[in-house]
Amino acid sequence: MRRDDRFRFSLQWSADTEEKAKVGAFLERLGNKKSDFIVLAVVEYLQRHPEMEIPGAKIKITYQPLHTKEQLLAMVREMVKTSVGEFLSGNAAASTQSSQPPEMSLGPSEQDIDAMVASLKLFDQS
Repeated sequence: MRRDDRFRFSLQWSADTEEKAKVGAFLERLGNKKSDFIVLAVVEYLQRHPEMEIPGAKIKITYQPLHTKEQLLAMVREMVKTSVGEFLSGNAAASTQSSQPPEMSLGPSEQDIDAMVASLKLFDQS
């Protein structure tokens, strides 16, 4: 927004990529010099991409996620195995003190994990 001889903007973004986290941390260190740096960075970008000055030009923004979908899936699977295994092993110890027999397995089967992951929208294959 422009007021008199000043521009005023508010920027906010999540730290969901390595690039965004790196830039956020850098700008935090700049303190009151953020505005000057942003101006210099945009001017340099425009010098390297003069096509951006053409009215109606579109900018394509691409970035690499911090983790790929496959990496996230592997982390979820590992967390499920670990968490459920710890929960069941704690319950198995408690059940040996009661009259109930302990569980045969100390974790979910691969089919159980597949079913759980399939229900997560993040990993929806459709």
